[in-house]
Amino acid sequence: MNKKIFLVLIFSLIARIIYFVYDQNVWWDAAVYLSMGKFIFSSGALGFWEPIRPLLWPFILGYGWWIGINPIIWGYIFSTLFSLGIIYLVYLIGNKLYNEEIGILSSVLISFTWIFFFFNARLYTEIPAVFFMLLAVYCFLEEKNLLSGFFLGLAMMSKFPAGLLLIILLIFSWKKVKNILELIIGSLIILGPYLAFNYFYYGEPFSIILFAQEFLKYAGIWIFSQSWWYYLWEILKQNVLYVFAILGVYFAIKKKEYLLTTIFVAFLVYFSIMAHKEIRFAIMFLPFIAIIAVVGFMKVLKNKESLIIITLLIFIISFNVPLQVENEYFDYFENKELNGELLIVHPLVGYNAKKATLMYYPWFNSTMADYWLEYLETKNVEYVALDNCEGGFLCDPSDLDCEKKKEEIYSYLKENFIQVFNKQSGECKYVIYEIA
Repeated sequence: MNKKIFLVLIFSLIARIIYFVYDQNVWWDAAVYLSMGKFIFSSGALGFWEPIRPLLWPFILGYGWWIGINPIIWGYIFSTLFSLGIIYLVYLIGNKLYNEEIGILSSVLISFTWIFFFFNARLYTEIPAVFFMLLAVYCFLEEKNLLSGFFLGLAMMSKFPAGLLLIILLIFSWKKVKNILELIIGSLIILGPYLAFNYFYYGEPFSIILFAQEFLKYAGIWIFSQSWWYYLWEILKQNVLYVFAILGVYFAIKKKEYLLTTIFVAFLVYFSIMAHKEIRFAIMFLPFIAIIAVVGFMKVLKNKESLIIITLLIFIISFNVPLQVENEYFDYFENKELNGELLIVHPLVGYNAKKATLMYYPWFNSTMADYWLEYLETKNVEYVALDNCEGGFLCDPSDLDCEKKKEEIYSYLKENFIQVFNKQSGECKYVIYEIA
């Protein structure tokens, strides 16, 4: 291994280990994946299930839990390995398409871009997905199309939008039928069993994938709706050096090097036209922009030392550790035996419980409020855990009946249940009801 990339990987690893010591917060999606992992390896006896989630990451996390390792630590180990793999693959792709210097500088830029570094600790699916996407691109450049398709299948089973990369690589292979077939066959090795299961269980192979896209249109959309230029601005806020991607695209088109630019632009457009926007989605195309930006920077300024210094300075300025969430609301059911059903509106409560039913899935609105009120009246519900801090029990402002019907749920609980937990933290209220 090249000595320079080895040093980049070592410093990247050390930084991530240090960060994990201070930040082990479990966020919403991570709690879902951890709970799904329990569900898989307990044959449904523990945890809970969200069908719209791809299966690879929950499977990896669940396996750690199954063999007796703390799944959060286990997940962080894998997330860090995937991150280091991304850094190395960015180097390999940059080196193959341009030169070693471009590869090294691109690996530094992506490694110490704050949002990429930060989400290494979040146990979300972007980093595993991007690792397999880059492996697929590298194999494609090496003309190993069957392997490329195989890794694309793993990428899609990490995060469904990775399928856009399969379309791009198929377009770039349009002159060679053999390459197209190998890409499709390779991806079906992974996707085939999943699509077959969907067909026999749901009656349609792509229904869950399509519903996952539909889900993003409605679930908390008033919270995550942003302007079309959101990613362009947010990426520049991560590191001003990404502005050189404009020049990188120009030089790539001039030399007829279209692959990285096509991938970057396609994913940027895809996520930009979606109403639901989060900066973490940019991780899906950030490695490709990193290479393109470094090419543009080196063509114009040709000063690798300044690129490294600016990147590290911006990283240090951006560095922050979120406050550790210590709220007994989330841990209330950790060692509690349940005789009836537990309803939750936050997945972290369900992760710490043995079993839970999701009131927030697929999304909460006035129609679902009616459903859950009837559910409370007719089912064997023992506990209900509610909070108003995240999207699980929030009403869309345009749904005028939602707040009124939500109050009906609260009224029913106050009349028929006992309040066993109540905590206020800022504007967030956490309350747990037990059947009287």
